[in-house]
Amino acid sequence: MRANAWTAGLPARYVRPDGSIDTGKLKAEVSIAEVAAEATDLVQVGTEMRGLCPFHDENTASFFLNDSKGVYFCHGCAAHGDTIDLFSRLRKVDFPEACKALAGAETRPVTIADGKADAAAKAANRARARDEWRTAGPVDGTVAETYLLSRAIGYSVPSTIRFGRTPRYWNDDGSPGPRHSAMIAGAQDADGRIVGIQRTYLDREGRKMRGGSPRLSLGRVRGTALRLGPVMPKIMLASAVEDALSLRLMFPGATVWSAFGDANLQHVEMPRGIWHVTVCGDADESGRAAVAAAREALGRKGIQTGELFPHGGAKDFNEEWVLLHA
Repeated sequence: MRANAWTAGLPARYVRPDGSIDTGKLKAEVSIAEVAAEATDLVQVGTEMRGLCPFHDENTASFFLNDSKGVYFCHGCAAHGDTIDLFSRLRKVDFPEACKALAGAETRPVTIADGKADAAAKAANRARARDEWRTAGPVDGTVAETYLLSRAIGYSVPSTIRFGRTPRYWNDDGSPGPRHSAMIAGAQDADGRIVGIQRTYLDREGRKMRGGSPRLSLGRVRGTALRLGPVMPKIMLASAVEDALSLRLMFPGATVWSAFGDANLQHVEMPRGIWHVTVCGDADESGRAAVAAAREALGRKGIQTGELFPHGGAKDFNEEWVLLHA
């Protein structure tokens, strides 16, 4: 493409004397964190920021970016690049149009995804999630029970956790891909409806499946929770499913829910009747940051909060529970 076609519409200060785009100046003046924040919620972790990857389905945040360097990298799918690349991928535009949009030049409107197509895809995934949930059964006697027993949490498992053989993906024509054994956790909205699922894929020995992410969500998970007990005035809210199951055993009689990961802790929509939430997080820096963000978000809604972290040097509550029973 000719240089004048690349730079047409760009402010003059972003055009080099040779007619090329001064990408260095553009990237220096645009925050990659602001670009990423359109597609994922970010938490500060040391000198970097972390969130759920916008390019693949995950529940444990593996997407990192460095705002001062203007770069991003996903440890889950290996997506990486700079500010312009990230904007281009999120908005589905080419390089010159991404530069023009970031520079504030007059150009055609761009959106992260076509609204109608995106809404249709989300509706289809919610329907698939409900179908997979309905066909799933109890974990008793399955590799899901084996997996949970290996974590010392496979006793009296609530019915909101099931076992099924479910696809990892669906083809463009709507047909399902190969089915694999999985522990399936139901994601309930504020009204208690199953609107999504989290699948933990397992091998024949009840271990997390290798090759690709063993955890995938389907349907709506953001804002939902896995309920391991009924709505009560006081509940405990943990990050991972295994941590919630561990806390349920550590605090008999308590209502414990899981937010399906750190990134969703601050977004869980609480039903009426809950006035106090003990937010339970991992012992590391990112876990504490996620708990702080959740407490702030709940406080804005008038809900009282407390916090709880693992003891005895354990990094999470499942590790603490296992150590207690070693």
